[in-house]
Amino acid sequence: MSLPLVSIVVLNYKRLSALEQTLQSAVAQQYPHKEIIVVDNHSEENVAAVVHKFGPDIQLIELAANLGSCAGRNAGIRAARGELVITLDNDVSFLSPYAVDTVVRLFDDHPDYHVLAFQLCDAKTGQLRLREWCHPKDWRQFAGVQFSTHFFVEGAAAYRRVVFENAGLYFEPLFIYCEGWDLGLRILDRGYRILYTPEIKVRHLMSPEARSNSRPYFLFARNYIWIAYKDYPVWSGLRFVSFRLAMMAYFALRTGHVSSFLNGVWEGICGCRQIKRAPVNRSTVAYIDSLELDRPNLLVRYARHHTVPQL
Repeated sequence: MSLPLVSIVVLNYKRLSALEQTLQSAVAQQYPHKEIIVVDNHSEENVAAVVHKFGPDIQLIELAANLGSCAGRNAGIRAARGELVITLDNDVSFLSPYAVDTVVRLFDDHPDYHVLAFQLCDAKTGQLRLREWCHPKDWRQFAGVQFSTHFFVEGAAAYRRVVFENAGLYFEPLFIYCEGWDLGLRILDRGYRILYTPEIKVRHLMSPEARSNSRPYFLFARNYIWIAYKDYPVWSGLRFVSFRLAMMAYFALRTGHVSSFLNGVWEGICGCRQIKRAPVNRSTVAYIDSLELDRPNLLVRYARHHTVPQL
């Protein structure tokens, strides 16, 4: 059998030292039939010098402006030629030189799954990063077990190309945050399935250089409203957004970013007039609800958030 071409798409914004580590892990992959694409979101730094350290075969796409995570990832996916596509953020690197081999094997072993969600590990300890655990199962029991999920981290996942051809690319108005949830809904709505795969471990540096203190409260609030309006039937959308806005309000109160949160709510409501509704089928919502039955109760989740805040 001929090996499928695997495209590794790395999204970069600043953090050149992190990018270098990520590229080192990508180049070290033993899988022979791969291509590496770096998309730089107008870092205004000498990204080319870092990329060229690793040879002439890495394709560099330098965007003329910072278009956000969604548009940046889309640029890389459009340029990718592989049957399989892996998307990495520039602060996410493979922990094994055989990670791509494992991606190919898992897709072969699981023909009914079309997205693989990697396990994110702490850069210092190598342990599971609870901050990124949004899967509908208890991490204490299932961190090391494969299971069906509705969640993946956009910068640490693998896809069959067919999902982009039929479900579309990332929704660019979101800019950053929640983009995987929107795409995941559309993927599930086309009948594709997402598999959590702890066999593929990646290290997440989680550098603060590309983040601001208040921006997440604004963007999460806005994007939750847009996703609820765009992707959900009415009552399901209200259920989705009410819980998440309540959660964001709690985070904002706790950290003193209430004004950013309220501005996000206002822009989210006002911006709905520019968004075309395309709600998923009720059967898709029901499938997600069935997965959610295994989520730990609110007290367990609160304890986790209190220990490892997500914002």
